[in-house]
Amino acid sequence: MTTTREPNDIEEPSGGSRPVGFARAALRQFDECGAFLDYVHAEGAERVGAYGFGSNGWFGFDDVVMVAEEAMTDDMAEATTAEGELPRSTAAPSESVPVANEGDDGDGGEFSTTNVQVEGVDEPDIVKTDGDRVIAITDNQLHYIDIDGGSGTKRGSVALSDEFGSAYGHEILLAGDRAFVIAQGEGSIDRFIDPPMLVDDATTESVENDVVEDFDAEAAFATEPLPVEPLPIDPLPTRPAFYGPTTMVLEIDLSDPDAPRVTNTLSIKGRYISARAVGNTARIAVTSPANDLGFLYPSSPSAEESAKKANQELVRNSTTADWIPTYTLTTTDGQQTSGDLVSCDQIHAPSEFAGFDMLSIVSIDLDGALTSPAETTSVMATGDTVYASQDRLYVSTNVWLAPTIDEEERGIWEENYETAIHRFSIAGDGPASYEASGSVDGHLLNQFAMNDRDGTFFVATTSGTPWSSDGSESQIVALQVNGEVLEEVGRVGGLGKGERIFSVRYVGDTAYVVTFRQTDPFYVVDLADPRAMAVRGELKIPGYSSYLHPISDHLILGVGQDASEEGFTTGAKVSLFDVSNPASPIEVDVWTVPNSSSDAEFDHRAFLWWASTSTAVLPLTSWSDQFSGAVVLNVTADGIEEQGRITHVDEQPDLSGATDCQVLDASSFTEDDGELFWITQDPNSQMQLCRPDDAGGAAGFVCDAVPIDELQNWAPNSTELGIDVEGFDRFEFCWNQGFDGYRTGVRRTMVIDGQLWTLSNLRLQANDLQTLERTGVVGLTG
Repeated sequence: MTTTREPNDIEEPSGGSRPVGFARAALRQFDECGAFLDYVHAEGAERVGAYGFGSNGWFGFDDVVMVAEEAMTDDMAEATTAEGELPRSTAAPSESVPVANEGDDGDGGEFSTTNVQVEGVDEPDIVKTDGDRVIAITDNQLHYIDIDGGSGTKRGSVALSDEFGSAYGHEILLAGDRAFVIAQGEGSIDRFIDPPMLVDDATTESVENDVVEDFDAEAAFATEPLPVEPLPIDPLPTRPAFYGPTTMVLEIDLSDPDAPRVTNTLSIKGRYISARAVGNTARIAVTSPANDLGFLYPSSPSAEESAKKANQELVRNSTTADWIPTYTLTTTDGQQTSGDLVSCDQIHAPSEFAGFDMLSIVSIDLDGALTSPAETTSVMATGDTVYASQDRLYVSTNVWLAPTIDEEERGIWEENYETAIHRFSIAGDGPASYEASGSVDGHLLNQFAMNDRDGTFFVATTSGTPWSSDGSESQIVALQVNGEVLEEVGRVGGLGKGERIFSVRYVGDTAYVVTFRQTDPFYVVDLADPRAMAVRGELKIPGYSSYLHPISDHLILGVGQDASEEGFTTGAKVSLFDVSNPASPIEVDVWTVPNSSSDAEFDHRAFLWWASTSTAVLPLTSWSDQFSGAVVLNVTADGIEEQGRITHVDEQPDLSGATDCQVLDASSFTEDDGELFWITQDPNSQMQLCRPDDAGGAAGFVCDAVPIDELQNWAPNSTELGIDVEGFDRFEFCWNQGFDGYRTGVRRTMVIDGQLWTLSNLRLQANDLQTLERTGVVGLTG
């Protein structure tokens, strides 16, 4: 099926004016801290409520929680001027798209590198290689492995857990004899926790002219309290107090392969989003929440207004330390240096309020030792998704929404949902600098929805909220900088009405977009003129591709899921698209495996394309035959052929003895029984609907698989989740007694000097790229 749409073929969304919170541009830069404080005081006092910056309930702040009693008089509730300061907690807060990811080790050998979105822009990953060695992270340990001509030798390892505490999601950037490991942590400190402080009309000695005088916190607690709801505070006198998200950067010295060691560590208050490296400079995007200000909480709805007024005064009395994120650098000898992550004159604020979080771009020199961050730039907004070209970095986020928004405003907001985008310059080796902000209709899928071509920014979005596709359609919007504003200059819409985007890939001046609900419309979009973009062709096929990879000028490989005519996914699918005629794209061939999935569907770094031998490699987990490893595909213009599979299991188990099945009836789904709940907790289990003639069993003979995540809160006669049981006579639950996909599942693949290397939590393994015969095994456990 082929269609051609004219540019701007999309109706403007209806629903009335936008509520407060739609960020259009960041135009304000503070020249000094006084101006910054004036801004947060005004915005904070306007938006703080009875429960702080949340809508209701307790949010786990680490400072002492105080209760504004409903018995407080109206006069006392209003008595919050500067002359009568309310009590505070004493705790201090501490363009070109590669078609082959290949490199050269300097000795004539070839090796693959991380599969990145943009050529020349490195992305952190759990494994890195320079052709002579492999640096990999498994089970919170970093390993150094020599290639040794294809057999591999493990040299040394270093534990990361002690340095990172509860950190997770470790990723590596490699620079010579240094590895920089970035992770998300949760900072905590042990300290005395005071009992919850109760505030009522006996807590002040006088109330006059709206001023609270001589407030005594201890006296306030000593008074006989009125009954209040229990607060979620650990009753023990000490507890690990929540200190919020922390981004950890760990420098590891690799100069002695047998004894890699941690040298310097950098801890940044805030949530790690992602990082990119261009040349010898890495940029780390972090979003940091403001500190809790010791907010009061009402004991009942009638005390909410009192708590709100008190919280407004807390905001007005706040200092820069309450808003600006901090860092701590710990050097090799244990010396620590702490400070503000960003100076006031490097903070920007959107012209329309975008939240109290601080989005910061931290620059790190990969050529030198880890040092205190210098000249960080920040925007007062949160951040979710990072895209980078070689000279620009973009961070997108859902726009800020007031917690107190009413149902009518929420309906308008959901119908006119927008995504804010912030752009930074990362040209050269200096610090990142803020350039502009803007917003687009709808929500975007991931980093591949964004692209920068010669300063024009393209973003593919689906209208409406991320949690609903009712009445949705998708579009590509082109934006250019006008002053400090990212302004829309063109759009093409009407993509996949009633569907949402599952994948996007930009190649030159063309975008390939996949939407899905029941079928997979594959769109070819001409972006040559940003002001006159147009859909040149489309193809509707079953299933969808969630990752697209160009393998030549006219061939695109798609990795995703096959699906039934009703839109139910049935197993991993690889599609080969011929786009030589943009008006009529063709699906040349498909490769599928029932009841299976691949990590490459949601993590592009798990996909490998080796152009020299036309080989695609991707992780594969198949529940039908209890396989967890990697599949090797040979891809040419004529089609896709499975070359073989790689397993990290030394001996394949006897499936007939390793698995079993149970036929379930309605009693298995009753609330009293609760059996379905425990079934869905087993990641190695397999659910299937079987017809009378289906053999069924662990291999799933002919039965239809039902994804585990669709079975939450489902009952046999329920149609809420769209599971059609008509025509089936039994429901089977199959489990495996020996299948350990966590340890043996392949997470990454790479090619080094004619060997295919695969990484699992169990081992690093080498197989001959041509014959797939195993040539070496390096154990990574013990």
